Amino acid sequence: MSKQPPNMLANADAWSGSIKAGKLGLVLDFDGTMAELVLVPDAAQMHPDIPVPLRNLTSKLDTVAILSGRPARDIQSRVGMDDILYVGQHGIEFLYKEALTLLPQDRELAISPEAMVERLKPLGDDQGIVWETKEFSLAIHYRMASDKGQARLLLNQAVATVPEIQSMEILSGNMVLEIRGSNSVNKGSAIDKIVREHDLETLIFLGDDTTDVDALKALRNLNNTKALVGIGVAVIQDGIPFTVLENSDYTLEGVPEVAKFLKLLDRITD
Repeated sequence: MSKQPPNMLANADAWSGSIKAGKLGLVLDFDGTMAELVLVPDAAQMHPDIPVPLRNLTSKLDTVAILSGRPARDIQSRVGMDDILYVGQHGIEFLYKEALTLLPQDRELAISPEAMVERLKPLGDDQGIVWETKEFSLAIHYRMASDKGQARLLLNQAVATVPEIQSMEILSGNMVLEIRGSNSVNKGSAIDKIVREHDLETLIFLGDDTTDVDALKALRNLNNTKALVGIGVAVIQDGIPFTVLENSDYTLEGVPEVAKFLKLLDRITD
């Protein structure tokens, strides 16, 4: 197993110089990054120490975006700031100042999220499982299940019985199973789009789960090809997938350290 990346706060001297030149962007995941992971997704709230530095940074940086599996308007309602780009449903929706753009190639799924629930729930349901339907995907949370291993086994068995799902993308995250359309749109393509359209020269991305790996890989590729200076940060949570760590440059210990990092970045960019 590879060594865990260094802590970002403890190694500020190693990265702070690279962000002082050129157009700088900041992209954050929401759940597990800006908000603590909660048993019921609807209860998620932004950490109380984040709004002030985040608002300050929106007036200093070239681009601040929140990139989430949630719908864009859902993220907007939880953050409540106008000068942020809200990218929802893993890169399908782009919302800025009430102008919502959807990528058209991702409007059709082999089976709708609601139909997936109808087919999967009789076989894979268990006490404590939360079925979260989105417009273009289904997230099945089993953090509250009394026997998480058994819950995950039941879900895997149920998924195997639905032929339409086999043509889709099945992602295993931190106590969540996400099923979405198999296509080229993901958090990685969203990063590429943000960098290209905002002509960024430096970008910092923070994320904590499997769907963030696409963004981290895209950022690393842009960095390796000298397209920009990219800094990928893993926000460590209990159960964080190792693929998040191995594709990151730095780590932060949970949401409280994200708040501390934003305060530090606010000071550095004065």
